[in-house]
Amino acid sequence: MLNNLILGEGRPILLLHGATLDHRHMMESFEPIFAQRGGWQRIYVDLPGHGQSPARDSIRTQDDMLRSVVGFIAEKLPGRRLAVAGESRGSYIAQGLVHLHPDKISGVALIVPGGSPTADPARLPEHVVLARGDDLGDGVSEDERMWLESFHVVQTREIVEKARRSKVPARPLHDTAQAARVNEAFDFSFHASGDKTRFDGPSLIVAGRQDCMSGYLDAIDLHAQFTRSTLAVLDAAGHGLAWERPAVFKALMNDWLDRVSAAY
Repeated sequence: MLNNLILGEGRPILLLHGATLDHRHMMESFEPIFAQRGGWQRIYVDLPGHGQSPARDSIRTQDDMLRSVVGFIAEKLPGRRLAVAGESRGSYIAQGLVHLHPDKISGVALIVPGGSPTADPARLPEHVVLARGDDLGDGVSEDERMWLESFHVVQTREIVEKARRSKVPARPLHDTAQAARVNEAFDFSFHASGDKTRFDGPSLIVAGRQDCMSGYLDAIDLHAQFTRSTLAVLDAAGHGLAWERPAVFKALMNDWLDRVSAAY
């Protein structure tokens, strides 16, 4: 069983974090949205080798990571349909769930997808900083400043505080040995063989125009495969777009949740 936290009641939604992180990162992005709308049971998980879910010797490939999530769903939500939202690496796991069990997925949101180790680095934009808050003064460490400068297109004290609550405590819990194994077999076997994922349910694909980690071209490529998808490429946004453009992100997520609700 994966470590998990369940909040609220209603339609289940599984929330999948990115690499090196844990469920707290997704909570920082999504709980402000669900605080203003009911009817959703949020299932936040720690993927194997992240947070309080220990690494597993049996996990050698991305297929193995996907199987662990499939097993969690079968145990936790037997026979129920659910929505899935995944960010970064979590968005790839979400694609795998859709590929294997499209009939069980009521809707999917892919946040900053793409940029896998096998992707062409020439498709990634260069890192730029487009906005820097006046509140980045005393109390921000040199390490935090370096992280902001190398990662975030928008830099504010609020982003630093969110990272302190979620990213910073999660990183020491990340199992680097398991991650190295999976990165050697990053693509799902069905994708490596040329099979493309297709999904006909309510979908959302969101990318940052200045995302130097995942880029935005992979997200555009996915658009045609998700036939009911809204595609948004946000300016002044990078890999942390949920924190960098929170108002737009919230509006897009609310629209997606409305569409998924109507499809039940």
